[in-house]
Amino acid sequence: MEKKGVFGRFLVPLLVALGTLAISSLIYHGSSPMTPGTLRTIIKDVSGALMFISIWLFAFIGPPMAYFRGASFAERLTVAFANPLVWLVRMALAVSCQFGAIEMVYFFFLPWTFGVVAVTIFTFSLSELACRAIDRRRDADVRVLHPGVISLLIIGVAGVYFGLIKGQEWAYVIVNHYADHFIR
Repeated sequence: MEKKGVFGRFLVPLLVALGTLAISSLIYHGSSPMTPGTLRTIIKDVSGALMFISIWLFAFIGPPMAYFRGASFAERLTVAFANPLVWLVRMALAVSCQFGAIEMVYFFFLPWTFGVVAVTIFTFSLSELACRAIDRRRDADVRVLHPGVISLLIIGVAGVYFGLIKGQEWAYVIVNHYADHFIR
């Protein structure tokens, strides 16, 4: 596999990731003043779906682009987490005026904020395994079941289970812990 320069292997996939999020978000939020109707509904539905995919599922798209351009593991992981981190920062800035520092820690353990990190780890590890398997067919020197990737897969599955599948129960545990230690 030919290793491209930093622009080709890392910045192009990163810019595709961030650009997809930025454009879909601008279109989604920019269509709010439009007159309600079919056109506005279509624009909001399409741009909203694209925004959701770019935040929650872009680790299936960006890291493989970077992988086959010769990006390092850290660069691929950065591409995978670019959109979720931008979204988390946006959410944190939106609610930070309502919460103190300790409350913000609890905010990040709620299902939707914790879940986006867990889903990104899970989808990144799946795409990494798929890329390694494809690369293995081309070159026998690639290790498909790399311990780091398997570890991320296990962490991602556990995070998805606790953060999203058991998310409601998880939210009660977090809220009860906060109430017991900081309110009462």
